[in-house]
Amino acid sequence: MIYLDSAATTKPKQEYLDLYQKTHQSYWHHANSPYQPGQKAEAVVGLAKEKLAKVLKMPNTHQILFTNGGTEANNFAIYGICNNYINQKGTIITTKIEHPSVLEPFVDLEKKGFKVFYLDVDSDGIVNLDQLQQVLSKDTILVSIQWVNNIVGSIQPIKKVCKIMKNFPKAKLHVDGIQGLGKVAIDFNLQDIDLFTISAHKIQGLKSSGALIYNSKNALNLPLKASPNQYPGTMDIGKAVVLAKAAEDALNYQNEHWEKVQKMHQFLYQELTKIPSIVINGGKNNYSPYILNFSVMGKNAETVMNYLASFNIYVATGSACSSKLKKPQATVFAMTNDEARALSSIRVSMSYKNTVEELQNLVDTLKLFCPEKQF
Repeated sequence: MIYLDSAATTKPKQEYLDLYQKTHQSYWHHANSPYQPGQKAEAVVGLAKEKLAKVLKMPNTHQILFTNGGTEANNFAIYGICNNYINQKGTIITTKIEHPSVLEPFVDLEKKGFKVFYLDVDSDGIVNLDQLQQVLSKDTILVSIQWVNNIVGSIQPIKKVCKIMKNFPKAKLHVDGIQGLGKVAIDFNLQDIDLFTISAHKIQGLKSSGALIYNSKNALNLPLKASPNQYPGTMDIGKAVVLAKAAEDALNYQNEHWEKVQKMHQFLYQELTKIPSIVINGGKNNYSPYILNFSVMGKNAETVMNYLASFNIYVATGSACSSKLKKPQATVFAMTNDEARALSSIRVSMSYKNTVEELQNLVDTLKLFCPEKQF
């Protein structure tokens, strides 16, 4: 099997599974219980937070809220801010290429009376900063921008976004960091980010495990109610511990893994450009090497995906959270304004465990699929 869908999920390390089981068996008591076993469990959660804060170089102004995954973390970030303005409403801003866990809340909030701006992106999937500058106003309460796009791998200029937003102190900045953590070097200061979200299963951790890192000066009005700064439910202590460990390992090996994956990305990019019916979507400037998106022109993406799967090569047609929807791939369409190209787009998302040989196998199989007369 050749697995090339790591942007959807990754195989958890056995080390993390063992750590989870050990932690879960040793500290199964409720972390908020007043008696000693509960206090010990709470201390373990505290240590996990300290480790995560250290590896992220998190400022003292910020706090960590462990969640049941990245989608919940994104929802908590967006609704946590916007619910404070449910009566007076306000303006919220995002891009046209966000993950469904961001776009869907924005659509919902628009129906509830919030004014929403969806920013354009260029052909590389990079947000239009001039447009952001134009639509920001004293009424803006939230801007949500994905650090690394999950479909084409474009890396947004978060540092420049932060600089623009300094003139609008009321507006809070949410950065979806799920596809970037442990893969792309952080070139911005978390001090400038009001809300930052991450997920464990993208970095070989466990599913249904994520975190919202947020500036404590921001009052979060969460969709689910609980005590302040506390997850609304019984925390899974083992998952918190594993997330901190997975983040630590991913960041420690980030540069080493980047170099390997970058070489694989360059190889695949060069080989795919030799196939006349294939067009690369993005990936020229400011991109994550972990993701490469291309279109097989004249072919439906699902047909291509199924053909590759028949050879035990597994790729994706888009986000796993929305790939079953029968509509053009929104991200590629926003970049190209080409419906045919969007409908035929395929995402290859690699990990450091993949090899050049596997990518060569992918290329050879694609050549079998494409018309012979093109070669």
